Amino acid sequence: MDIHQVERLADLSRLSLRPQEAERMRGELSSILSYFATLDKADVSKGPAPRETPHDGVLRDDLVRPSKPEEILEGVPQRKGRYVKAPKVF
Repeated sequence: MDIHQVERLADLSRLSLRPQEAERMRGELSSILSYFATLDKADVSKGPAPRETPHDGVLRDDLVRPSKPEEILEGVPQRKGRYVKAPKVF
Protein backbone atom coordinates (compact mmCIF):
# COMPACT_ATOMS: atom_id res chain seq x y z
CA MET A 1 0.00 0.00 0.00
CA ASP A 2 1.49 3.34 -0.95
CA ILE A 3 1.14 6.68 0.82
CA HIS A 4 -1.32 7.99 -1.78
CA GLN A 5 -3.73 5.15 -1.04
CA VAL A 6 -3.47 5.89 2.69
CA GLU A 7 -4.18 9.57 2.07
CA ARG A 8 -7.17 8.65 -0.11
CA LEU A 9 -8.56 6.32 2.58
CA ALA A 10 -8.04 9.01 5.21
CA ASP A 11 -9.87 11.53 3.01
CA LEU A 12 -12.78 9.15 2.44
CA SER A 13 -12.91 8.45 6.18
CA ARG A 14 -12.81 12.16 6.98
CA LEU A 15 -9.56 11.72 8.92
CA SER A 16 -6.81 14.24 9.14
CA LEU A 17 -3.41 12.54 9.30
CA ARG A 18 -0.04 14.16 9.84
CA PRO A 19 2.72 12.82 7.57
CA GLN A 20 4.22 10.60 10.29
CA GLU A 21 0.74 9.21 11.11
CA ALA A 22 0.10 8.48 7.44
CA GLU A 23 3.40 6.63 7.19
CA ARG A 24 2.62 4.58 10.30
CA MET A 25 -0.85 3.77 8.94
CA ARG A 26 0.72 2.72 5.63
CA GLY A 27 2.81 0.15 7.46
CA GLU A 28 -0.08 -1.09 9.58
CA LEU A 29 -2.52 -1.33 6.65
CA SER A 30 0.09 -3.11 4.53
CA SER A 31 0.59 -5.62 7.34
CA ILE A 32 -3.16 -6.23 7.61
CA LEU A 33 -3.53 -6.69 3.85
CA SER A 34 -0.56 -9.07 3.84
CA TYR A 35 -2.22 -11.13 6.56
CA PHE A 36 -5.45 -11.35 4.55
CA ALA A 37 -3.46 -12.42 1.49
CA THR A 38 -1.96 -15.23 3.60
CA LEU A 39 -5.42 -16.30 4.73
CA ASP A 40 -6.65 -16.21 1.15
CA LYS A 41 -3.99 -18.78 0.16
CA ALA A 42 -4.97 -21.22 2.92
CA ASP A 43 -6.39 -24.53 1.70
CA VAL A 44 -9.59 -25.07 3.64
CA SER A 45 -11.08 -27.69 1.32
CA LYS A 46 -9.93 -30.58 3.56
CA GLY A 47 -11.02 -29.02 6.82
CA PRO A 48 -14.10 -29.93 8.82
CA ALA A 49 -17.50 -28.82 7.58
CA PRO A 50 -18.83 -25.64 9.17
CA ARG A 51 -20.79 -26.33 12.33
CA GLU A 52 -24.39 -25.34 12.61
CA THR A 53 -25.39 -23.13 15.47
CA PRO A 54 -28.31 -24.15 17.68
CA HIS A 55 -30.36 -21.37 16.12
CA ASP A 56 -29.89 -22.33 12.46
CA GLY A 57 -33.27 -22.90 10.86
CA VAL A 58 -35.16 -22.42 14.11
CA LEU A 59 -37.69 -19.64 13.92
CA ARG A 60 -40.55 -18.96 16.25
CA ASP A 61 -43.97 -18.03 15.01
CA ASP A 62 -44.87 -14.37 15.15
CA LEU A 63 -47.69 -13.91 17.60
CA VAL A 64 -49.90 -10.86 17.72
CA ARG A 65 -50.51 -9.96 21.34
CA PRO A 66 -52.38 -7.05 22.79
CA SER A 67 -50.20 -4.61 24.67
CA LYS A 68 -50.79 -1.70 26.95
CA PRO A 69 -48.82 1.55 26.62
CA GLU A 70 -48.03 1.41 30.35
CA GLU A 71 -46.31 -1.96 29.90
CA ILE A 72 -44.26 -0.69 26.98
CA LEU A 73 -43.11 2.39 28.91
CA GLU A 74 -42.07 0.41 32.00
CA GLY A 75 -38.52 -0.02 30.70
CA VAL A 76 -38.04 3.60 29.64
CA PRO A 77 -35.51 5.34 31.90
CA GLN A 78 -37.01 8.83 31.59
CA ARG A 79 -40.53 9.74 30.68
CA LYS A 80 -43.07 12.44 31.23
CA GLY A 81 -46.54 10.99 31.52
CA ARG A 82 -47.01 8.73 28.53
CA TYR A 83 -44.17 10.33 26.55
CA VAL A 84 -40.52 9.32 26.39
CA LYS A 85 -38.07 12.04 27.46
CA ALA A 86 -34.98 12.20 25.28
CA PRO A 87 -32.19 14.74 24.85
CA LYS A 88 -32.47 17.29 22.07
CA VAL A 89 -30.81 16.17 18.87
CA PHE A 90 -30.38 19.51 17.14
